[in-house]
Amino acid sequence: MPPRVPPKTYILLLKTHRLTVFLSAPQNATVGSLKAEALSALSSPVLRERTDSDPVPGRIPTAPGEDEEMFDVHGSANANVNEDIPAVTSVDDFELCRAIKDRGRQNAAAPAYEVLDPDSPIRGLLNNWEELYVQFRDENGELVPVEVSHTSLLDEEEEEQARRAPPPPLPPQPTTPMGKGKRKAPPE
Repeated sequence: MPPRVPPKTYILLLKTHRLTVFLSAPQNATVGSLKAEALSALSSPVLRERTDSDPVPGRIPTAPGEDEEMFDVHGSANANVNEDIPAVTSVDDFELCRAIKDRGRQNAAAPAYEVLDPDSPIRGLLNNWEELYVQFRDENGELVPVEVSHTSLLDEEEEEQARRAPPPPLPPQPTTPMGKGKRKAPPE
């Protein structure tokens, strides 16, 4: 099979906390230009503002039951659902990183993240539709751990059933090597 041609425009998912930002970049872009786009998204007034017409600021329910999570017990909207995202003023306030896929670990609680060099081009470094993560810096300039919550595609009940259910049994293997080579007529 011939190698896959890289796309002319990469679509990348930038994740932090409960926020996902879709970034598009040409194949000759660098990680530094992605950081500038991420800064624009993270410092956008839409992320922090609350309008009177918006019952829950900056948030649209995307999963069943999620609209109930956005309201407290009394039915009033939360003050700001994005308030836990640190405010950024420059590209030096955060780094872009990606999760390191370790084949030895399965569904590790805290995956490791690799910080991407701002001068490196994204072509050959990233795949189309790859997830990138924001690693913020604290007041001392030290990187704080990545905070991101991954939502499940299954309902909670279905997810628990999938965890509890035993794996399906393997189909029985034939005892004779009938499937190999040409078929022979059965003996009469």
